Amino acid sequence: MCHAIRAIPVCGRLWVRSTAFAALTLAAVGSAHAGCGDRPGTPNNVTMVATSPHSVEVSWRNTTFKGMNRSGSTSSDPTGNMYFDMYFRNGQKQNIGKDLTGTGPYQVNYGMVSSHVFDNLSPNSAYCFALRARTRGGTQGCISAVTSNWACATTLMANAKPIASPPKPGQQQPVISLQGGANGTDRITGHGFLPNAPVTIRVTNRQLNQVFVETIGGRRITSTPSGTLDVTLAGFCKIQGDELFFTANDGRPNPADKATGTLWSNAATTRCN
Repeated sequence: MCHAIRAIPVCGRLWVRSTAFAALTLAAVGSAHAGCGDRPGTPNNVTMVATSPHSVEVSWRNTTFKGMNRSGSTSSDPTGNMYFDMYFRNGQKQNIGKDLTGTGPYQVNYGMVSSHVFDNLSPNSAYCFALRARTRGGTQGCISAVTSNWACATTLMANAKPIASPPKPGQQQPVISLQGGANGTDRITGHGFLPNAPVTIRVTNRQLNQVFVETIGGRRITSTPSGTLDVTLAGFCKIQGDELFFTANDGRPNPADKATGTLWSNAATTRCN
């Protein structure tokens, strides 16, 4: 008759009743897949801004690639890619089915600000957001030891127009308009830019998150001597019915914009056909 004796082989088997040993064994299996002795830094300076009745933009400062936490926080992916577990909740921080696990990749550097847009939200409703950094996509890799601070905001009232971060007093905010064309092209015209200034165009949608366009055909996008803009972009519509949000800047600083610190134009919106 066989008896289970702690850590002693009986009848050809080794019976282990030590829960500490079992936990150590499971940890060893996990570390073989992705060692977590060097976790990515916890993002900080998390903010949320309502951009329309149905969308908000969240931003955070990355602390990856330099020690910030007691565990090290020096995760070193040579590509600079980082993924995130995002917790997007209602005003009471209850789960509403919009959490994202291992979403990305985001290419980041230490101290760099990243952002993400959540849409399909209810007007005039409170939402809250926090996140952790993750070294691999999905449920793989290692995550930050602790969750970031929470940031909350209330979406705009129904029928309100999308807004951009307010400029500093005395600053002229660039103004753009958008006209959709054939074959998925979008013509952007505008005024109020600095003369002959390099212009960056930000394109946001729920699939691409954020894309910054600085060149077209290898040439830098630049305003005219009178501060106007006239460019045509293509290839951003991926899904029929998807919404695209376009904004532009000429590099002027705007401390009121917590995400990029830059003075952006108004948001021009189009829907993919």
